Order: sequence, then C-alpha cells, then structure tokens
Amino acid sequence: MSHFVTTGAQGGHTEAALAPNRREIHDLVKDVKQFSLYVQATAEMTSTSQQDVISWFSIASIHGLPHVQWNGAGSDKPVSTQWGGYCTHGSVLFPTWHRPYVALFEQVLQQHAINIAKKYTTESSAWNLAALNLRAPYWDWAYQVVPPPEVISLEKVKIITPTSHGQMVSVDNPLIRYIFKPIEPSFPSPASAWPTTLRYPTSAAVDATSDVTKLIEALNSSGPGLRKSIYNLMTRVNTWEAFSNHTPGNGGSATASLEGIHDSIHVDAGGLVNSNGVSHNGHMSNPAIAGFDPIFFMHHANVDRMLSLWAAINPTVWVVDGPANNGTWTISEKSTVGATTELGPFFSSQTGYWKSTEVAQTHPLGYSYPEFNGLNMGDKDAVRIAISRKVNELYGSGGLSVPGGPAPTPAPAPVPTPSGEILEWSAQVHFKKFELQKSFSVLLFLGPVPENTADWRTSPSFAGATHAFANSAAENCENCRAHSDMVVEGFVHLNDSLLKHPHLRSLESAAVVPHLQRELSWRLFTGVDVPLENLPSLEVTVMATPVTQGPGDIFPVAGTPRLFHHVTHGRQGGCRVAA
Repeated sequence: MSHFVTTGAQGGHTEAALAPNRREIHDLVKDVKQFSLYVQATAEMTSTSQQDVISWFSIASIHGLPHVQWNGAGSDKPVSTQWGGYCTHGSVLFPTWHRPYVALFEQVLQQHAINIAKKYTTESSAWNLAALNLRAPYWDWAYQVVPPPEVISLEKVKIITPTSHGQMVSVDNPLIRYIFKPIEPSFPSPASAWPTTLRYPTSAAVDATSDVTKLIEALNSSGPGLRKSIYNLMTRVNTWEAFSNHTPGNGGSATASLEGIHDSIHVDAGGLVNSNGVSHNGHMSNPAIAGFDPIFFMHHANVDRMLSLWAAINPTVWVVDGPANNGTWTISEKSTVGATTELGPFFSSQTGYWKSTEVAQTHPLGYSYPEFNGLNMGDKDAVRIAISRKVNELYGSGGLSVPGGPAPTPAPAPVPTPSGEILEWSAQVHFKKFELQKSFSVLLFLGPVPENTADWRTSPSFAGATHAFANSAAENCENCRAHSDMVVEGFVHLNDSLLKHPHLRSLESAAVVPHLQRELSWRLFTGVDVPLENLPSLEVTVMATPVTQGPGDIFPVAGTPRLFHHVTHGRQGGCRVAA
C-alpha cells in the first residue's frame, strides 16, 4: 500500500531562521491573517471524516484509542500486553517520537491553510504567504501558564474569511473542543458518552461542559512550580536518561524530567474531577484520549521547543539506548530502543520511518523556534551561550532566592552560608504509575490542609504537586496490568513555599528540617480525596541541593543533593529509609 509520508510543513520564510518559526499562541492570536487561517484550517481538519487517514480524529488516535492501525504502520492489531497506541511514554524516545508527530499535524494543518488562502480575492499574495509561513503554535506554559481566551473560553472568535470582504466576522471556535462525529464507543466511561472533548467536565452526564474557572485555577496554582522545574531542567540536567522520561534516575539534579513536567500539564489541563463522589478525567488527563483535545498539539509543540532549547545547551548529548518499558504498537516491550529505532508510524519515505538521528534539528521537518533566530547554527558554542541567556531571561529568577520577603512581622533577612551556598529544598516523589489504574495527583502542603478538596489548589499552604498521567480504561489496558510495577519520579520544589513563612529565618537545615517535620504533609487526589493507603508504593523524600553562583557563571551551579530521610520516615507514604 502507499503510505502518507511525514515531511513537515513546506515553504515559507522567517528572516534569519533556517525555517519558518512556530509562534507562541499568545502571539499568534494577534496576527489577524495567520490566526484566521489557523482557525479555519483547524475547522477543516476537525470536520474531515474520521475515517480519513489525515483527519483530526485519525491523527489524534495515533496517540491512543481507538487502538487501530494508522497508515499501514505495524501489525494489523496491537500486542495486548503493550501500550495500544504508537506513542512512547516512559522511554528514552519520548521527546523524539513526538517531534515527527507534531510535524505531521503541522503538515496537514498548513496544507488546509494553503488551500483556504487561495480563496481570498483581496490581498491574495499576502494570504498565500501567511499560509506558507503558518506553523503549529506552541503554548509556553512555563512563561505564561494560562492560554489566551481564544483557546480556553471563547465560543466564537473573530477572523477574516474569504467571503467576509476583508471584514472581521464571528465564527465558531474549533480550539476549545473537538466534536466527535460519531462518538467513539471504545473510550472509557464517561468519555464514551461525551459528544465533545472536555476540560474539567462539570459532570459525567452527556450534557457536561468544561469548567474554565477550575482550569484557570489549576494552571495558576502550577505556574511558579512549572517555571522552576523548567529552569532546573535546562540548567542542571545534562544526561539524556535524566532529561527524557519520567522513570527514576534524575542524575543528581533533583528536578523533574521533560516527560514528568509534560505529565503535569496534561493532568492540569484536562482535570481530575468527580461527580457524586466518583472520579473521572477530562480528555487531556488520560493518555488514551488526550490527543483529541485541540490544546494537545499546542502543549506538545512546547514540549518539542523545550527539547530544542535543552539540546542547544547540551550540544553533545542526544538519544542513548534504554528499555522500551511498556512498548508501543510498533516497538516490542522487551526491546532496547535508541537513536536509530524507527519512530513509527511516521514514514519518512515509502519504505522507512523517521529515526531520532534524523530529527536532531528541526529545519529538516520545516520549522524553527524564535529563540534561534539570527544565530549561526554552525557555531554550537555561540548557540549554547545565546540560548542559555534566553533561558535565564524567560525562566530564571535573576539570582538565588533567600528568605526575607514580605512578612506580617519583621524578620531579619538571612544570608547565604559562609561558602556562598543557598540550599534549594525539594521533595522527591516516587510511586507506581498504574497502581490506581487512572491518572492521579500527589499534592504537597506546608501548613494546614483545607477540608474541602476544591480549595486545595488555591490554598496558601499548597506547595506543589506531581502527577501520574495514566490510562483510566482498565478493561482496555492489559498493558497497565502487565507493567503495574513501573515507577515514575517527580519533584516538588519547596523554597517558594518556605519563603512565605515569616518566622523561618534561614534556609539552613537546622531551621528548615524541624519546620518541615511540623508542616509538610501530602494528599492523594483522583478527583476525590483518596486514602494514602491506596497507593502503597508512594514514597516522599526530602532533599536539599546546595547551589552557588559566581560572577562568571551563566547558570547557578548545583552541588550534590543531601537527603533528609528522617523528615518523612515513619509516615504513610514517607521515606522508607530512616537515615
């Protein structure tokens, strides 16, 4: 059979770039021509028959359900003990597999935009150029955590169409939901009854809607932690194993992996909610159905951008060999994967798939990111320095933080230790990903925990969370049962929360350890408050990383983390080691 070949978007030009820029979504919505084309192209994709190989539905289904072969890639049916989608989670291939995936989406999106642009009879050349330059936007959740209203709340958006004679007109907004035609029966309940994708569904009923207020609250509560996690990822992690995926092994960085941060966005964007005490997820919170939500590709375009930034800072590091773990449609669960593993189902030609070695740069797939504009990409050291400075500008705090902010009662501002160190405190969180057979969150608090779970994320005592992004269709997930022992790792950074306590006069262990012993607690959340005993694999361990920054250092320099096992030892979900 003839296969659809993933080339990425073609043509167009961004000045001083090797390929046209992907643009941040807050920026794109301000460009009337490109936003008008983006909206219409999305509407065209979402209205294409779900059986079409390059329809919205078919491209989204590559990620998970309904577990059908795409574009003739792999066997007719998936192996039951492996992940039923093609995507690679918990694997060293996680970042690079998603690169041609987003490029495929972008390729189809642009082709629709090009066809639409040809219908404009005024300023036709400008519209055609806008279509050639159109790329899939990214949502930079580490810089501006809440997407614009055009993505999360507006039922109608104003654009210029080929028949509006240059005037802005209101059209249905295809960015806030995907409408199934028909509803996919293989989806887990209650998603199998919902006619559209939902974020923070208001109920399990057919007429449920998205709760935008809860979405915004959750994202805002995650913002500071996301920014810190991305900054630490960029500045401290320098091995592919620690960078790429959420399995344990952070290389001593005491920070979450790219996949771990990605998991948090999925859960926070889709939501864990409950109806009459029964928990359920929005689409983005379940890997089996996440790809259908229009925000999915904005999210993954930013995940891909983070890969580009990190790779520029670490130019000698790329994909290394590692276990396939739970496998995919085209990758055996027992295999070793690496830089030359085929990234199915994305054909680079009629006879082969893309490989990680072929996607180390973005311009072969037809796009770039604004941070690289004007850089000599052949001078890797100059690129490393320029991107490091951009990371500081976007995500850095401008220096090391010490206590001494606003406080109800005056407190002397502490100073670094004589060696110039500041301790960065964090909680390492381990648990078995599939233990609850659904997505869940482990929330950490420094201080009183509100009785009402609805107040948890907005409470002053909320310190942060780490998340399991897991399949909730247990009956369709023999893989989840076969790999029930898979452990994932996350981190919650505690300094910001510690700095809020006016009576904490130092970040030294003599002051912080007794404070954490009194105030630190954690809760398990699936949409409802779940007893910690239900997650026996949970292990929360406190650690402190000494950090210094000299006048010539681009980034803060982290030392070896110090473990404080006794802070949580002896508690449900605490550290299993006493000292």
